[in-house]
Amino acid sequence: MKIRTRLLLFLLPTFAIGIILSALLMAYHWYSIREHIAGGLTIEIIDQKFHHSLLLIATAVGLTIASTTAFLLIIANKIARPIQKLNNSALAIAAGQYGESVSLNGPKEIAELANTLNTMSECLLENINRLKDNSLLRERMYGEYECALLLQHLMLQKNIDDCRSDAIAVKSLTHFSDNPRGLLLDLPKSNKHKSFHIHMAEAEETGFEGMYDLLTRYKYAKDAQLQTTLFFDANTSQLHCQGLHLPIFWSLDQKKFLSLQDGSIAVEAGDLFFLFNQGFSQFFKDRKSIQDLLAKVLKVFAADGLETTVSMLQKEISFATKRKEIFDDLHLLCFQVLRQP
Repeated sequence: MKIRTRLLLFLLPTFAIGIILSALLMAYHWYSIREHIAGGLTIEIIDQKFHHSLLLIATAVGLTIASTTAFLLIIANKIARPIQKLNNSALAIAAGQYGESVSLNGPKEIAELANTLNTMSECLLENINRLKDNSLLRERMYGEYECALLLQHLMLQKNIDDCRSDAIAVKSLTHFSDNPRGLLLDLPKSNKHKSFHIHMAEAEETGFEGMYDLLTRYKYAKDAQLQTTLFFDANTSQLHCQGLHLPIFWSLDQKKFLSLQDGSIAVEAGDLFFLFNQGFSQFFKDRKSIQDLLAKVLKVFAADGLETTVSMLQKEISFATKRKEIFDDLHLLCFQVLRQP
């Protein structure tokens, strides 16, 4: 129900009071007439006084009702117009027109309501802009993350898939973190049929930019101090190593780990060796813990071949990552020396 209608309904008691007062005045007037008749006044004089009194009563009641009605209508308009303006402003906010302010000249309560509505509109605009910025940032970060994963695939897994060698077989195990760190594995082709080259380099920074920097640095510098290099010569069965991340070697026949001597080691067919990144070292704390993890699997499954060994290592590493949060990528590269034809 509109405010004007409600205020007009409030006039009904006023009308009732006016009618009751008029009846009381009329009764009092008739009582006075009877007194005047008893006092000896003529009918004409009494009739004139009656009409005069009736006119005064009707005028007073009419003026009272008219003035009250006009006053209430003025008040109703002063309240209804600002409220209608506030209603239109609320509808505009609901339609997405945030940040628009409404200015009202009205009662204190209506003005406070208008200020509250303006504050709400400004806060909504600020929050929506913040959500848009966060959404764009998340999309950008997600896009960079997807690009980083794609680039990581090209730097690591694609090179492994494209590797064709009669000397060494290679498999990789990878667990990505929320901010991947690039690892590059280069397996350059050799003119010698029974030799094998391995170059591994890790990005200094995480994310897509770190991977791009790694590619650029590796392509133009190829600094041996920034990468791990392995060279295997099947004719001498010697594997030469240098760089930051030295591999772990496992003898299939002796069922134990082998140690490097002067940067080289003699390996036989079926022997395995493992390269891992810095994140893998940090996750398992030290080299001894990594050897314990590998030995747990190698003692049982190494004789079944590289495929089975990698599968079981995958399960062990997955179990470990469920108990401890990953802060950096985990990369484990598994190699096995093949029997020569």
